[in-house]
Amino acid sequence: MKNKIIGIFLCILMISAIVYPVTAINDMYKNQTISYDADIPIWEKGDKWTYNFIESRSQMFSYTLSGDLTLKVVEDSGDSYVLEAKTRPHGNFDMGSYGLKTTRLTFLTMRIQLRKTDLALENFFYQIKGFLFITIGPVTIPIPIQVDGSANVEFDPPWVIMPFPLYDGKSGELSGTEILNINVYFTIFWGLVSVYGPQNYSIPYFPIPYTCSQEQINVEAGPFDVFNVSAVATDGSRFESFYSEEVGNVVKEVILIPFGGGRVQYSLTLELKDWSYTP
Repeated sequence: MKNKIIGIFLCILMISAIVYPVTAINDMYKNQTISYDADIPIWEKGDKWTYNFIESRSQMFSYTLSGDLTLKVVEDSGDSYVLEAKTRPHGNFDMGSYGLKTTRLTFLTMRIQLRKTDLALENFFYQIKGFLFITIGPVTIPIPIQVDGSANVEFDPPWVIMPFPLYDGKSGELSGTEILNINVYFTIFWGLVSVYGPQNYSIPYFPIPYTCSQEQINVEAGPFDVFNVSAVATDGSRFESFYSEEVGNVVKEVILIPFGGGRVQYSLTLELKDWSYTP
């Protein structure tokens, strides 16, 4: 159960979802003739991607959040890229006999660090903070409640989950990693009341089989030729990344994590709305 809870925070990305870490070429493909492939993109400071997102969790501390999320490259020097995003999400948190509803003073913040050589995920920070209203059933009580929740995670080795170069028919395993120094919490009233955590521990993430196929897809930003990298873990967790060379990132991402009985514990869907990137 603990692994499932932590996985929820980490998947915003795989987020990371949005910025896709990469593996080296598998030896079995090195001598193969390929008609078309997509290689690792090169990002510059100021490159950005805006996604429509829907995120939900349906067990214990349940919630649904949605809105627009713009990830922007804020650092491109040294050996890593750093991307940041800040948005006002819409949604609700279910806390049993009562709930919380987002307001215009609710903010979602992300900061993601990626290794340049393969876009492997090195560090991920996720925070929701601000003021929410209390809900009792369908009734909203306009009393502001201060909230602060975050997850801060390191990866050793850096997590590589997008197997560049991409081409139709490729398959293999996405790399594993050790997820370290996890620090997750959710509080209200300036930390006086703890809803969840703090939790600080580490978990392993094992290699996941994947397949890659060349497809066409339509999202809000338009039609795109993409590579669909689809990975399914042994617990039934599913990750689908639709990568576009034109965009230099994914145009769609779908993450589904079950918790038994075929029910979905966590889901995330991202669809591209706009972007600023030159191949």
